[in-house]
Amino acid sequence: MKLAKGLVDSPHLFAKKVLSQELYPWQAEVAEAVDFGSSLERVRIAVRTPNGSGKSSIVIPTVILRWLDRYPKSKVVLTSADARQLDSQLMRALTSYRHPHLIHWEFLSREIRTPQGGTLISFTTDEPSRMEGHHGAKGAPLLLIIDEAKSVPNAIFEAVDRCGYAVLLVISSPGLRSGTFYDCFASNRAQHIVFEISLEQCPHIPKAKLEDMIATYGEGHPLVRSSIYGEFMDLAEGESFIVPFQSLMATLSNPPHAKISRHEYAGFCDFALGRDENVLAIRSGNKLLQLAAWHDTNAISVVGRFILEFRKHGLRAEQIWGDAGGLGLPLCDMLRDAGWAINRFNFGAKPSNEDHFISRGAEIWHTFAQRIQKGELCLINDPTLVSQLTEP
Repeated sequence: MKLAKGLVDSPHLFAKKVLSQELYPWQAEVAEAVDFGSSLERVRIAVRTPNGSGKSSIVIPTVILRWLDRYPKSKVVLTSADARQLDSQLMRALTSYRHPHLIHWEFLSREIRTPQGGTLISFTTDEPSRMEGHHGAKGAPLLLIIDEAKSVPNAIFEAVDRCGYAVLLVISSPGLRSGTFYDCFASNRAQHIVFEISLEQCPHIPKAKLEDMIATYGEGHPLVRSSIYGEFMDLAEGESFIVPFQSLMATLSNPPHAKISRHEYAGFCDFALGRDENVLAIRSGNKLLQLAAWHDTNAISVVGRFILEFRKHGLRAEQIWGDAGGLGLPLCDMLRDAGWAINRFNFGAKPSNEDHFISRGAEIWHTFAQRIQKGELCLINDPTLVSQLTEP
């Protein structure tokens, strides 16, 4: 089906009539900037937008499909730092717009082909060689898109510079105040058409969610400044969950009332072999009772020592948790085979609140830090513990 000329000339109408998608003003402005650049050479567009804004489900698919419809013999090259983002979000969103107007196009796992020979090629940024050698032609300009650009290695950007593109769209949620993506909004700002978006420009994000994030983390928290206001951060996301040294010292010097309870008696194992320490932490209620720590290079010996510690402190298997990631997995298996089927915890598992945290470990770490700041926990004034709790 050939679209009417009026639709070809308007990204907003294309999205509305072909994709059944109503664009926000900023989304339409990004699409119009790409449209304008398509008739020129080496136009650079940089967009920073917080998570949940619709960049992967609406903005990038609209730009790609419109480009291939307007220039059916052209090429679009899309790369993303995250394979899951590429496959489960971007390509899925593109395929969802196939009906009813684009059914004559061929949608593959990471490609789109038009009947006239136009193509979308997509790949992850761990393949920089695939970004090299792309050039446009008369009537078939080249569009390059770098998604999640904050995490893209310099090799990709260097390969882009060797391509003959009409438009380069660099888009991502904001990261640290460093790197090539940050430079698009700082030292190299004059070379880009820039869009700086916040969740306040996205009415589909519930106001209650924004208020909850601010209430949970505080107005000045790096995660809030990044997620809600679309700002770059001075600290990495993982570093924002450090226990503040002052808060920890205040808790140690003026501990809260200990609420010891045999019903909340538990142990946690952190496994190691070699230079790192094996640790068994034992708590009752809100009080850390003891830390047992030792070095060992023999796995059988490590398991035997943990069992001795379990018995010494009157712990049952159902009261014990262990880090089952990496080295911890085989040691948890060895404990199970020895009759101690302890509970397993994986810090890299999915968080219960995926909107706010990247992993279960980050979620637990943040909750712990919050309880320290509120003065709810009784800890041990151990120099090693203090050092590790206040590091990134």
